[in-house]
Amino acid sequence: MEITIREALEDAKEKEILAYEFYQKLLTYVKDLGAKAIIRELAEEEVKHRDLIDKIIATGDLNIVGLDTKCYYTDLGITDMVLPKVIKEDMSVQDILRIAIKHEDNSRIFYEKLADKYKGQEVEELFRRLAVEEACHRNNIQKIYDDIILTEN
Repeated sequence: MEITIREALEDAKEKEILAYEFYQKLLTYVKDLGAKAIIRELAEEEVKHRDLIDKIIATGDLNIVGLDTKCYYTDLGITDMVLPKVIKEDMSVQDILRIAIKHEDNSRIFYEKLADKYKGQEVEELFRRLAVEEACHRNNIQKIYDDIILTEN
């Protein structure tokens, strides 16, 4: 079944809302203040994405999107390890961060697939930008993981 660009944008908006809710839930479990600050920043980024998508839906103007974000990362295979299925109070910071990395990977893949679906259309660039931003979020989380977890071991 083909979906319209508007429906794809609505799906993207819903994904951002769910991502925000995910980070809000994580905040209730994380005790490390530095990790909490980064998770708050990630949640705020999801709100910015949602607001951007809302504005595009309302105006139909894709030109409000800046396309200058660049982000590169090295995948250390952190999410290849078995991940907990449910977020619980007794989870380690390591588990929480691994879940968050996987979450951002999934978001990046979601936007890359939408960009591929709309290849050659104006909206492709929006989805490519959002994919890059999700990769940047992943980088931030991986840096926390490296700083907290790898220095402890």
